[in-house]
Amino acid sequence: MMGSGSKTGEKWLQLDAVVVGLHKEGLRFEVFVDPDLAFRFRRGEDVPIESILKSYDLYRDARRGERASEEQAKEFFGTDDIFEIATQILKRGEFKLTLEQRNQLIAEKREAIINHIAKRAVNPQTGHPHPPDRIRQAMEEAKVRIDPFLSVEEQVPKVVKALRVVLPISFESVKIRITIPATYSGKGYNMVAKAGLIKQETWNPDGSWTGLVEVPASHRQELYDELNRLTKGQVQIELVR
Repeated sequence: MMGSGSKTGEKWLQLDAVVVGLHKEGLRFEVFVDPDLAFRFRRGEDVPIESILKSYDLYRDARRGERASEEQAKEFFGTDDIFEIATQILKRGEFKLTLEQRNQLIAEKREAIINHIAKRAVNPQTGHPHPPDRIRQAMEEAKVRIDPFLSVEEQVPKVVKALRVVLPISFESVKIRITIPATYSGKGYNMVAKAGLIKQETWNPDGSWTGLVEVPASHRQELYDELNRLTKGQVQIELVR
């Protein structure tokens, strides 16, 4: 009979460990993890990988003790570092959750998707953004299913496709050239970087900053207003056609 754990991969394997597995190019790779810490990691908390892992081994079949070789690890993950591999598996892999954990993850991921869409999409009929509550309602009407394990970016295209059946929605963007005076360039740069994608930028000799920025059309006026308040109207903004 086994005791409280067995020594493997330079770490004791506790009996309360669960398996997280990832299918990659037709093969499956697995690691043993602490279920609570793994759940916190999947929710976005900063949890050290070495604390999450219950064993420092990579498996092809964890329950049978069938380990993956270093060659397989390097071929499919580009490394044989168990911490780097485990990070990939924890981010994208599958493991059993309690119903409460699963519902919590789905609710959090749904809100993240709603916020992502609300910040970037507009109603093409009015040019105004859709309020989060309207997007939430439309997702219910379209019976959108949320995967608790896929990232927001991976799920948005599928969600938007479903939403278009019940909601006019468009992801229009505009390009603007902005010059922020030196006195406000630090805070102004952070505002711009948060609002859109900086395509080109130059720090001018006088300390001012000029950038070509792509922003969602729905947020253009909001950015204008924020920069004008910051710079007391001294910002230069040009719409690039």
